[in-house]
Amino acid sequence: MIRHSVLRAPLLAGLIAGILALPAMAQQQAGTSQQQSGLGQSWPQAKNVSAAPGWHVYVFVQDGVKYIQVNDLVGTVRATVATENGYFLVLPLGADAQRVSTPARPLAAAVNSTAPAIMVYQDSTVQLTARYQSDGSTVWTATAKTSPKTTTTPALAPADAACPPCAGVTPL
Repeated sequence: MIRHSVLRAPLLAGLIAGILALPAMAQQQAGTSQQQSGLGQSWPQAKNVSAAPGWHVYVFVQDGVKYIQVNDLVGTVRATVATENGYFLVLPLGADAQRVSTPARPLAAAVNSTAPAIMVYQDSTVQLTARYQSDGSTVWTATAKTSPKTTTTPALAPADAACPPCAGVTPL
């Protein structure tokens, strides 16, 4: 019986320590993220940051990813994109989800359009524009204001390059 108590004590101590750490972890997470709930809603509890009077734009940030949602004036979600480090992912949310152009997935309707681009949202890294089409639809274009950061892999030495530690060793 004593053996079971000895094994349970560290487990119980670890469990208690984990529970006590939860509030601190929640505060830390809250300090690094903006509004996290409401994505996809007609009227999320977030500030409208639209640059155009005909649209409502809501920005959510979680785990370093920025989510930008555009609603029309009656609350219909029109388009939503996720962006981080200059890369974009169009989310399948909104009436215009299939009409969002990104650098990695440019749409002909956006690229070839002669309609003026209306700035709907802009911050230090992203801009989102709308173009009204002759058929009544809206095409969205999300672009990075700076080029995505890339990483480079150092070049590998040729296979026949001399290896100082191997000098004088005859290959098998």
